[in-house]
Order: sequence, then structure tokens, then C-alpha cells
Amino acid sequence: MRTPLARFLGSTLALVLLLGVSLASSGFEDGAKPPSKDPGKAEPQTPIEVNEWSIWVGNPGQTTINSLKFYRNPMPNSVGTSRPKLDDKELAAKFPIAPVSIVQFFGDPSKDVDVDLRVKKGSVLSHWPASKEYTGRLHWFGAELKNEPPAGVPQSYLPDDHWLHKLRENASALYLRYESHYERFIAYDAELTIPIPVKLRGGPDEYTLQNMTNRRLVDVAVIAPSDDGFRVGWLDELPAAATDKQAEEEAKEKEKKAAEAKKAVDPAKKAADDKVKADGLFREAEEKPKEKEEALPPLPAEGDATVQARVDQLLNQSITLVVEHAPRRELLNMVGTQARLRLEFDDRAIAKEKIDLTQPTGLKATGVAIRDALADLLGNVGLSYRVTEEGRLYITTAARLAEEANKKGAVVEGPPVKLVMSQPRKQTDPSYHELTRDAMTRRLEGQGLRKDVVQLILDTHGKALFEPGELIVLAHLARETIDETVVLDVFPPPKKFVRSALVVVHGVDPRLQDRARQLVKQLGDKAYKTRESAESRLLALGPVAVPALEDALRDKDVEIAFRAERLLLKLNRSVP
Repeated sequence: MRTPLARFLGSTLALVLLLGVSLASSGFEDGAKPPSKDPGKAEPQTPIEVNEWSIWVGNPGQTTINSLKFYRNPMPNSVGTSRPKLDDKELAAKFPIAPVSIVQFFGDPSKDVDVDLRVKKGSVLSHWPASKEYTGRLHWFGAELKNEPPAGVPQSYLPDDHWLHKLRENASALYLRYESHYERFIAYDAELTIPIPVKLRGGPDEYTLQNMTNRRLVDVAVIAPSDDGFRVGWLDELPAAATDKQAEEEAKEKEKKAAEAKKAVDPAKKAADDKVKADGLFREAEEKPKEKEEALPPLPAEGDATVQARVDQLLNQSITLVVEHAPRRELLNMVGTQARLRLEFDDRAIAKEKIDLTQPTGLKATGVAIRDALADLLGNVGLSYRVTEEGRLYITTAARLAEEANKKGAVVEGPPVKLVMSQPRKQTDPSYHELTRDAMTRRLEGQGLRKDVVQLILDTHGKALFEPGELIVLAHLARETIDETVVLDVFPPPKKFVRSALVVVHGVDPRLQDRARQLVKQLGDKAYKTRESAESRLLALGPVAVPALEDALRDKDVEIAFRAERLLLKLNRSVP
């Protein structure tokens, strides 16, 4: 006979087992979260608008954007940063624009807002206001957005002359309160491991630009100082090596996989889907198999440094060729003949992309470099070329060259695009204002930024952007590139979320590059004073000289290679 205690223990054990089975069947297993909401149902949005704008800086002499040791600190001294502290002399020698990213919130007050910032390609150097910090990640979880500053909470100190005060003065922005801090903005500075986005050749009347990323660049400008003022040129878009169609297909595939991963497994639906797949396989087996599309032949091997240099000399020669109406292929062959270069065409790849080289076009090349004439004929139809081992130009699609470059980890280059510069104009000329500030205003507003945000950007950075002391290139990154580099999540999702990133590229003036190469040759001069003078002048050029110095490491002249290595080390560059 069972005792009352035994009956009680037995009943309790049975109840525990029953609850365990019930929880397991409901999905609440040990350590698991409750089931997520229906993926097909949209998350509730907050009545706020998020505007993020970034100004990032880079040059070909650096391996990163916003390099730690080479640019100014955008934050006040009271904010901790990984950037080295600079005295007045060192500060004066730095590029005038300090890289920074700003996030602001607009709309109705909201509570319990989570802001999550992750630098996927690089590292955070500084930020404000304070947050929960992790490696490459910042959290402002459970924050509150308010119209008015919280009562009884003093605002953090900012020097009276610091530019961040202008962000505080924007009355339409909401205050973000997190723990004991509040501000009308989030500011952060990050060093980013992404490539310099553009390559520049030619000038001063026309430049040839190439996109060095896998995503398109938009609203691209070249600002060049001259004796009579400044010259400006704009491009609405600089195409990437990979086509937009490829990027869209990749994005759709990712979205499809993500949606499938979220779906709960319905046994009945799965069985039905399996039957449909099985029936499809049987039908395919019964049908006559279709011939597979024949693979494209491999690209020819690239020429070595000696071959590349010889072909570059030919491509830098001037050409005069004016043809109003002729097939594009015929014009390309005419240019090749004048350059004394043989052209080969990747006809199958070109046909696959539905590029018709028999279509007529025109060419007006009077005293321009041969490479620029080629850029005019190739760039606007998505073509590019490779210099082969035999010194020929192999004409193929820019997308195909980019695909192979990605496989090998090589540099990606988009199709060359020509840009005609304006005539020189004084900065006091109203037409220059229209070419620069007004044009940038329209473009930033076209990207979705608020008018008051755009006005603030131009008030704080307009002079440095449009009255530079050296040639600069302005290039806006595509939204996909921004999201792949720095992830910014706001939850609940805002009703509008705009991200804009402008990369300011300096040290790309082709004239400076040419000067650096001339000085590199003088490193091997017979006269000691000439060698010493050339080394000093190369050091003064700074990062601009790095590409020429890196090429000089392979020079047969031991003196040139030795001095080039010494200069690279002085410029804080690693030497292989």
C-alpha cells in the first residue's frame, strides 16, 4: 500500500513531466527564446525619422579610410579618442577635413528606443555621447527621444567654439537621452578597412575616373584649384565593375534565403512541396536534356611590370582622331592602330552582355591621351581592357575583369569614364556657388536628407569641400556599401531611415603622381646632392608619393630601391 507521501511525490513527478512535454512541444526548450512573430507581419514603426551623414577621408598612400595617424580628431578634447594628440604645428600640416559620422533623430518623442552601431570593416576610434561599448560595437539600448532636455540633468561640456554646437542648435532634432547623458546627435569616428573608391588620370581639362569598388558611386565631383580660381566637374554615377543587375540578383538571393530561414516548418506544406519537387525532377528526366551553355574561355594572362610599363608609355601618347559616325569596333581599331597596339576582342563575353560593337558612335579626340580616347569608347558601354603578356589590349567586359579580380583578391576596377571640367571660376562668382553648394544641396536632398541637415553639412564643411588647397574627388557611396561597412540598427524601425556617406579623396592629382615618379628616378642620380634633394622632396610630398615609392622597390637600381624603402618606413608604410 502506498503511503500519502509516496502518492504526493508520484503526483508531483507526473505533473512536472507533463509540463516538460507541453513546453517542449510549444517550442520553449531549455535556453530557447519564445517563437518570433509572424515574419510576414511588418514590425510596428516608430514615428521618427533617422538621418545619418558621414564625411570620410582617404588618399592612395593609405591602406584604410580615415587612417588613425593621418587625420584630425573631430571630437572635443574632453572625449576620449584613439587618435594621437597633435600640437598646433602638426595640426596645421594635416588635411583640413576631420572624418566624422553624425546620426540625428526627428519626429515625435519615443521611449525605449534601441540604437545598435557595428563597425564591420574597421574599428571605432571615438564616439559621443557615452554608450555601452564592445569591440567594434556601440549600444544605446532603452534610450528615450524627447523634444525638451530632461529636467535637472546637466548637459556635457563642449568648448564654445567647437563645431558640434551647431548640431545642438538644430531645434527640430530630438534629444537622445541614455542613462545620465543626452544630446541632439550621436557622433562617431571610425577607421575603415575599405579601398579608396576612385582612380584618377588625365587633366586638367578632362579627367578619366574609375570606380575601385564593387558598388556604384553616385554624385561624384572633382574640385581642382587653378591660377584663376577653381574648376569643377560632376558625374551622376560612376559605375562599378560588377553590374547593378548582378548586385540586385545577389541581394534578392540573400533576402530569399533569409525569408526561408525564418519560416516555421509545416509538415503538411513540406510534404506537398517535396511532392512538387519530385514531380518536377521526373518531368525533367523525361524531357530531352537541353544543351548547357558553353563556358567562356579563360582570360589571357596579364603582362608583367615591364610589359605594363611599355604599354603605358604608348597609351600616354597624344592622339588626334575626329570621326562623326562609325561602328564602335572600327573606332577602337583606329585608336589601336595610332597607338601601335594590337587589339583582341572577347566577342563571346561581349555578346553575352548584349553589347553591340557594330552600333555607330562618334569620337572627338584632339590632342588627348590614347588611354582617354579608349575610355570614351569603352566606359559608357561597360567595357574595359587587360594588357596581355604579348603586350596586346584584350577588350572585354568590366564585369568579367572584376569577377576574376575578386577570385584572386586583386584590385577591382570599373570601366573608365571621362569627365569634362568647367572653366576656372572665382569662389566669389555666383556661378561657382551654383556649381558647388547649390549642386551639392540638390544631390544630398535627392538622397533623402532633410533640408536643415543639408544646410548644416554645407555650413560646417562647405569651404573645405569647395575651396580646397589641392585637387580632391568627392564620391558618395551606395547605401549597400555603407550598410556593409558600418551597420546601424534602430528598433523599433523608424518610419524613414536615410544614410549618406561622402568620401573625400585627396592626393590623387595626376600631376603630383608624375612629379613623384620623376623624383624617384633622381634617387639613383650620380650626384649625391641630387639624390638627397629628391629624397627630401619625396618625403615632403607625403602619402602622394607612396604608389611611386612602392613601384620603386622593384627597381633594378639598388640605390633607388634602398632609398624608396627608407622613405616608405618614414611614411609609416610596411615594406614587404
